[in-house]
Amino acid sequence: MAQQFGPKRPLGVTIVAFLVWIGAAIDIVAAVLLFTAASDPEFAEQFGGTGALIAASTVSLLLGVIVVVAAIGLLRGNPVSRIAVTVLEALSAVASIVIGVMNPAGVAGEILSALVAVAAITLLWMPDSTRFFRGLAPAEPNVD
Repeated sequence: MAQQFGPKRPLGVTIVAFLVWIGAAIDIVAAVLLFTAASDPEFAEQFGGTGALIAASTVSLLLGVIVVVAAIGLLRGNPVSRIAVTVLEALSAVASIVIGVMNPAGVAGEILSALVAVAAITLLWMPDSTRFFRGLAPAEPNVD
């Protein structure tokens, strides 16, 4: 009964955490694949050399781990996680726009990626989400 009046996680926060976990899983899988591909000299050369390939895979792995930690924080109502995910999603949206401009053939996918990032940011900053991250009880419904 006491839980009824405590902070309740909004569905939007749960959705964002789920989407962020999917992105983190993709980052981690990409890192493993890039580490594996580093043994292929031809592929490594196309990527700018083995050093660049290892650096990219390391960054991808670290980013994936950071995002997993941030997603766990979202589910727990950690306001620092909300800010971290907001910054990461904003960077993702900007990167998608830049990539879409540089590679018009893939613009549809980049537009979708940017829209998902904007939707995630919007859901994290909705009034119910703000109350959750501040540790407040949900707003009472208006009964007139």
